[in-house]
Amino acid sequence: MAGSESSGLRDVFHLSDLRLEEDDMTVFEILAQQPRSLLVASFAALGGFLFGLDTGYIGPVLEMSSFERDIHGGKTLSPGTKGFITGSFSIGCVITSVPVISGWCMDQFGRRRTIIMGACIFGCGGLVQDVSNSVAEMCIGRLISGFGTGMLSTCVPVYQTEVAPKETRGALGTLYQLGVTLGILVAVLVDFSQRHAEAGWRWCGVPRVVVAVGLALGMVFLPESPRYLMRKAGVNRMQGAVNEPAMATLHWLRQGAKLDYVEVEYAEIMDEVAEEERVGQASWSEFLSGFALRLLAVGVAAQFLQQLCGINAFMYYGPAMFKMAGLDGFTIQVVLSSVNFIMTIPAVVLVDRCGRKGLLRWTGFLMSVFMILLGVVGITSVQIPSECPDGTKTDCAHSANQPFGSVSWSTSVQIVVSGLLFVGSFAAGWGPVVWVFCAEIFPLKYRSKGVGVTTSASWLGTFIVAQITTLLMESCEYGTFIFYGTFCVACVMFAMWIPETAGVPMEEIQLLFEKKFGIKHKERVFYSFRERLWSDRSAGDGSSAYGSHPDLQRMQRAGAADGFASYQGPQEGARDWRAGGLSRGYASQPEFGSGVGGDDGLAPAPGMRLVPYRQPDRK
Repeated sequence: MAGSESSGLRDVFHLSDLRLEEDDMTVFEILAQQPRSLLVASFAALGGFLFGLDTGYIGPVLEMSSFERDIHGGKTLSPGTKGFITGSFSIGCVITSVPVISGWCMDQFGRRRTIIMGACIFGCGGLVQDVSNSVAEMCIGRLISGFGTGMLSTCVPVYQTEVAPKETRGALGTLYQLGVTLGILVAVLVDFSQRHAEAGWRWCGVPRVVVAVGLALGMVFLPESPRYLMRKAGVNRMQGAVNEPAMATLHWLRQGAKLDYVEVEYAEIMDEVAEEERVGQASWSEFLSGFALRLLAVGVAAQFLQQLCGINAFMYYGPAMFKMAGLDGFTIQVVLSSVNFIMTIPAVVLVDRCGRKGLLRWTGFLMSVFMILLGVVGITSVQIPSECPDGTKTDCAHSANQPFGSVSWSTSVQIVVSGLLFVGSFAAGWGPVVWVFCAEIFPLKYRSKGVGVTTSASWLGTFIVAQITTLLMESCEYGTFIFYGTFCVACVMFAMWIPETAGVPMEEIQLLFEKKFGIKHKERVFYSFRERLWSDRSAGDGSSAYGSHPDLQRMQRAGAADGFASYQGPQEGARDWRAGGLSRGYASQPEFGSGVGGDDGLAPAPGMRLVPYRQPDRK
């Protein structure tokens, strides 16, 4: 069906009843058909790669003798100092990820320019770190890098979600986390290669600056999000005209797709933006009340749990943790980071096929098992003395009846395997899926604020983990893993509660949460195109007249007996509804021809076909 011929039918009938060729295609077939969406989302994932570079870089560097010599005069860094150096990065992330900053930047400058600014700021912070000669300078550099990462971690998932076809939204959204895990792996490998080099820790930071410059330059040539372009121009201000920049960008991104597929997506985006304009911008008092507050609580809980399950305890302090098992921490960290990256790849494949809920539930269960098992094995099989004559307590960890620093082979294997399986489980589910979930659950009206607050919650959780892990390891030793294991159990409970959002258009996800919260229709703050098509019964004068989309143009008639009311176009902000006289009441357009043609009403123009409608289940 040609796009120009199908637009009228699409406006009248329920969109879910319009069968498009893409409806029967797999995620990979759609990405192969529309490679530009994949390329754009993949390049934007360099923002996650930068985050991973900094995360993987700092843990091994803190254990390098050259770092202690250059930064702290050769003295051993205390656990508190290590925690502050690590956590200063998270402080910067928290500050710029709050909606007052990140949301304002995304709304004022757009998604693309915000990513460019974030990359430039990150690169400046990385340069300051590389030339630091004191703890204070190092913390300032990490704080600046955190400013950039806070902006990137808020904007990149939104940008990826908004440029992705809805069928591949989950897969392309997970590319951010895939970039994070790849960055961690690359940073650990660079650290490993430079651990004995003179000033090796300085060279470890060079990749961050190079990638940041590359991301900033590359984003100059990529398109802006179609949703942002639509929102910036405004649907009502367009007076029914096509938003050429948004449509052109959408066509560029969807090159290879059928025209009617692009037009359906354009109509859905237009509808969402029009509804946002109708209800107005969300104030902070509105955002922090009612349904929006409950939705925010869901997103914040997801991000907090993602951090408090303990993954960054491994990423930041893995070398020190595995010393407690009598192992070479650097070597194990390389293996751990490799597993983290490799196991993120299945998530890209499964997030749309198995759904968000399923992946979060089952990977959360496995995380709980392996984290608690690691703690139990350590508590029962490893002894850590209160003092060590040749180093820290962890240097003298040993098995029963073994000399200091000697842990039995079987115990070491159990600890390492449990740690690797925990990280692998996290990487396949809670690592990437939470970012996708939080980027898609908020209606456009609240999206910038919602993603900003939830991302701030993630960074606040990261800061908490960075601060308390060294203290827990010092006081609780292997009890640290039991502590984090309790939050893994909470992850499972959370995943069992949330609704499934995979495959649901972003414009309709709110309806799932309204049902979950038990909100009645009158309390809704947003109705999707499909929902309003059936729920607005005030329009039309038929016995069961179904109201149509408020922004439809060129509609001429609607039926009386079973009719759809149509909209003649904006006239100074007022809705100008018309009722017509077709016996079965399908709205007609000039393209349908001049005849009425039978009881069911339309004489379509040559080449057109009618698409049967199905009234949705409203229970």
